[in-house]
Amino acid sequence: MSNALKCMNRLAYSIAAVICASVAGAAERESSAAQPDAGIETVTVYGRRLEPITRVAATVTVIVQREMQRTLAADVKQMVRYEPGLTVRSDPFRFGLDTFAVRGVGGNRVAVEVDGIPAAGGFSIGSFSDSGRSFVDLALLQRVEILRGPASSLYGSDAIGGVVAMTTLTPQTLLLPNENIGLRSEAGFSGDNDGWHAVAIAGGSSGTQSALFGYVHREGNETDTAANVAPDPRRDSSDSALAKLEFGEAPGGPLVVTAQGGRVSQQTDVNAFEKLPGSRFISTTLLHGDDTGSNFRLSIDQRLADASGFDTLDWRLYGQGTDTRQDTSEQRNAVPPRAPPLWIEREFRLEDRTIGAEATAYKELAYGRVAHGVVYGFEFARTQLEERRTGTQTDLNTGATTNIILGENFPVRDFPITDLTKAGVFAQDKITIADTRLTVIPAIRADYYRLEPDADQVYREDNPNVPVVELDDVSVAPKLGLTYALTDSATAFFQYARGFRSPPPEDVNIGLELPLFNVRAVPNPDLQPETSDGYELGVRWSGTALHISASGYYNDYRDFIESKVNLGPDPVDGVILFQSQNIAEARIYGAELSATAQLGEWSAPLEGWTARVSASWSRGEDLTHNEPLNSVDPPTGVFGLGYEARSGNWGGELITTATYAKDSVDRSRVNLYGTDSYATIDLLAHVEFSRGFWLDAGLFNLADRAYIEWSDVRGRPVGDPLIPYYTRPGRNVSATLHWRY
Repeated sequence: MSNALKCMNRLAYSIAAVICASVAGAAERESSAAQPDAGIETVTVYGRRLEPITRVAATVTVIVQREMQRTLAADVKQMVRYEPGLTVRSDPFRFGLDTFAVRGVGGNRVAVEVDGIPAAGGFSIGSFSDSGRSFVDLALLQRVEILRGPASSLYGSDAIGGVVAMTTLTPQTLLLPNENIGLRSEAGFSGDNDGWHAVAIAGGSSGTQSALFGYVHREGNETDTAANVAPDPRRDSSDSALAKLEFGEAPGGPLVVTAQGGRVSQQTDVNAFEKLPGSRFISTTLLHGDDTGSNFRLSIDQRLADASGFDTLDWRLYGQGTDTRQDTSEQRNAVPPRAPPLWIEREFRLEDRTIGAEATAYKELAYGRVAHGVVYGFEFARTQLEERRTGTQTDLNTGATTNIILGENFPVRDFPITDLTKAGVFAQDKITIADTRLTVIPAIRADYYRLEPDADQVYREDNPNVPVVELDDVSVAPKLGLTYALTDSATAFFQYARGFRSPPPEDVNIGLELPLFNVRAVPNPDLQPETSDGYELGVRWSGTALHISASGYYNDYRDFIESKVNLGPDPVDGVILFQSQNIAEARIYGAELSATAQLGEWSAPLEGWTARVSASWSRGEDLTHNEPLNSVDPPTGVFGLGYEARSGNWGGELITTATYAKDSVDRSRVNLYGTDSYATIDLLAHVEFSRGFWLDAGLFNLADRAYIEWSDVRGRPVGDPLIPYYTRPGRNVSATLHWRY
């Protein structure tokens, strides 16, 4: 064991000891004065209904709108930059942000919901297509809740790593007391990409009816880098809109109609790939991407109350869709004697359409000294996925054009048009016994998953001899949570949770035939769902001066799906076969800490001062190959010292983020690059000029440190000339001016 690792272990033990001592001592001093759950944040992501976070048997991160504003977060990566254990991977060349990773598990293994509606998953194949995932603009969000760890017992497939639940604004969030009209606008700029944005939101109420309309526009350029390389030129813009109508006296209960949509456009000159040594772009002299993506969501929600089978019942009908189009233009020099100079056009399209219904009921029951709070319901969704790639290649000497590029005869589909049916039923009980401090939270969910491929002519022409596979799967996910009130202010919790993820269509029926390279990908009818077993033990303390949350977790993952595993040559024709298979077994374990102290509660001269610390340490092991798991991020700590004036009109915070070097890397097959330790310092400030008119400003990377995040660069080999492009921005300034009426 290295000295560095020994130091980290000692640090972890020391932190644990300090936490235990702090909790025990603070409990004795403040338990009589503290009010249970007073001022404590409530969350819905754990039990599908409002729960005080002190009564949740898991770790949940809550990021509210004002926090996003004060930290000047313009996207989801910036939203979680001060949340150790949460990352969003980014591509500096073309495709930008990926999706969330929670405790080393990311991609489509983390469920994302917007107002309870599951977001479409992402899809990627090669350097010319990457749909990413579709989110709502942060300016239209009221709050984001992130449940860390497996959560399939309530959220089904795709929640094997965690859940990100986004809640959009409502008319009530805009209305001041005794007002029936609310307006909000903001305008700001971001120094890291020379970007700007503008927001306009209006809400109003009349009697029991209310409405909200919001619009956000953003524009920007390529993200700056502190390295001595010029980032690829890029120009992007986005438009997002949200509309809500609420009918308070609809028959049965309040009814909400929501429409949300957005469009993203981006043009990129991928100069870094041009004439890249040792790559297929060695002869490329121009590479340009023109990418657009759009999304929409329509939903009707209603809450019913006081029926015989439930106290409340929330039902929802929805439809949503995403469209991705990515066009690539490439010019190549001649490579004598085989290839003339070429002009290549490629187009990637992905359409995702979903209709769904869901209902969640709540019922309180009591039998003697035992009380139950039962949440139960169902979900149903029907999705159609259609993907296609097309392309043409032109000989610049002769002008001859062909639709065959590198042996692929376009158009092609990488998987057939697919219909997915998902249905699930779930139940969770919260059991409390009078005069005891223990709460037991059992839950279980059963899911049905059906995959139906449609091998049309486009798919068949590219894969004439490949059979398509249908899947029918049933999965069951139990959960058991325990909370124990150590004092009125301190709570210990434990949770076991089962997670699963059904095989995605692109792995079940991958279709790829490249005669030029003598390779073929074949479907796998025997793919099994990925599964996990997660355990978490933690403690929370919430007093008038101090809030602490600390936990340790251990997750076992099995049957992870590895795409395009090399099976060797086909015994019939010698073609190299590839197939997605269940082969990976892994475990991830670690510890997390967050603490906030109101220093003025301990010393009068420090009134208004707040100190906070959060940290994450984790290890991951690929048990299949007996190597470290590269998806796990290095240890990170965030330390903040802030001040808020008694008037509430101004304040600020100095935040330091320290990240340890990534020295636990699987280098068994390739000598991969590992990131160094680094620390950054940010200075945030806000000032209110008059009622409803204020400024948020931030100076980021104050020391102008050049650093690279592991989540961005993992998988790159040592000596890769592209690594410097992943360097994050140097010193930069952002500011936003807000107005509210």
